[in-house]
Amino acid sequence: MIICLLFWNLLSIEDILFYQQNRYQKDRYALSMDIERRMMVIMILASLILFVCDMIQLLMLFYLMVLLFFPSVFKKEKVFWRMLVVTQRIMRLFGWMFLIDCLVLLMYWVSNWVFFLLLVLFGMLFHHFAFYLFILICDPIETRIKKHYVLRAKRKIDAYSGIKIAITGSYGKTSIKNLLYEVLSMRYACLKTPASYNNEMGICRTILEKMNHQEIFICEMGADHLHEIEDLCNFVQPQYGILCAVGPQHLSTFKTIENILHEKMKILECLNEKGMGFFNFDNFYLHHQPMELACPIQRVGIHSEADIKAIHLHCDHLGSQFDVMLSGKLVHFSTSLLGEHNILNCLFAIALAHHLGVEANLIQIAILNAKPTEHRLEMKPFYKGMCIDNAYNSNPDSAKMALQVLKSMPGRHFLVTPGFIDLGEHHRYYSRQFAKDMLFCDLIVLVGECLDIQEGLLEAGYDQSKIIHTSSMKDALVIMSTLLEEKDTMLIENDIPPILMNKKQSAA
Repeated sequence: MIICLLFWNLLSIEDILFYQQNRYQKDRYALSMDIERRMMVIMILASLILFVCDMIQLLMLFYLMVLLFFPSVFKKEKVFWRMLVVTQRIMRLFGWMFLIDCLVLLMYWVSNWVFFLLLVLFGMLFHHFAFYLFILICDPIETRIKKHYVLRAKRKIDAYSGIKIAITGSYGKTSIKNLLYEVLSMRYACLKTPASYNNEMGICRTILEKMNHQEIFICEMGADHLHEIEDLCNFVQPQYGILCAVGPQHLSTFKTIENILHEKMKILECLNEKGMGFFNFDNFYLHHQPMELACPIQRVGIHSEADIKAIHLHCDHLGSQFDVMLSGKLVHFSTSLLGEHNILNCLFAIALAHHLGVEANLIQIAILNAKPTEHRLEMKPFYKGMCIDNAYNSNPDSAKMALQVLKSMPGRHFLVTPGFIDLGEHHRYYSRQFAKDMLFCDLIVLVGECLDIQEGLLEAGYDQSKIIHTSSMKDALVIMSTLLEEKDTMLIENDIPPILMNKKQSAA
């Protein structure tokens, strides 16, 4: 019995990982189950009926279930999007699991051992469903803990006397946050939300654990449902807001671009007349959006008549150079960051830092020394060639920008991609557009089925012999390690966990 419980807990680590990656939301976790929940419920009910009717038949049923399902537990590939982050909530989950284990063992000793052995076997065979039931039990407790945690953070942020800056957008917000932190740190003591901690609990954790006497708090805000940005703005109450882009991201939950635009605009609409908003005037949706705001705004761009604009651009495989007019003086900037869109990211940092009084020469130094954000157009050596790592959370707009960077590289161009997720009914359209943008590549490795991308490539006349299919990113990288020569460049565009790859195909 103890060995069975330990083995069930081992299987549950996978479930905890997906639960964490789905922001601890049980409905999203349910979509990660690779076994049909309805079928599991039917089998459990049928087994309980057999338990009442005939114990021998029940044991035979379980014997067959073990033969049919148990091998698949070991065959299933354990390649994850990100590693498990051991947070306080994760530790509490393990604590609840330990308590349940103790209760099961206690009932095992005082009651019918056969019944409880079968109960544990159910947990092992259908660990996704068992864990779902487990989080249904724990959710009310976690909700109360979360409310207490948020209340503590709210009291602390309300007492904070420094400058609060909020950043959101469909993409680019983490890169801009990191650039802004580097630039403002040249003059001020700054605090930023780490990594991609852009939801309520991530922001609360940053406030409670790291906020002390810093002069500036830079807060990244993410959303994939309506009202999330509005709630975060009411919570943080920033004086400055940056809206870096609006595009097709999380369409499976937002449904329309209009809903995304409406949600992202909340970061500017929450600012009062003493604050200031900055937004991407090059972005199609923001360019045509009426800006009836209480706060003054600055338009940032490259190709439009913006208030803060980059001119004299030069981009290549080594980085970029550009000029910006600041207080009537033309200032030259250089950066090793790749791609024209990174110039736009730099412009947001330059604009706000200049507004807050950071000297131009200090901004120049910070931009020159800026490093790429991890897994976002990060250039790395890969065997004989080079790799552009753009694996984090791809969307159609950022994928197109990444392909432009790949195209600027010398030598042959290779692409490795599993395509997109979270685009709902728009998946087919954007996948085919993606296929048209990659026609210049010398070789394309598609991870997973990627049927829409393949159809788009073949319809555009791309040579089918230059398309390779693999079942995992690991296999794709093994193939690339044998093909890349000196001066060749490989782009990794997105890196989706296997279960989510299956879901994107079914959603399409």
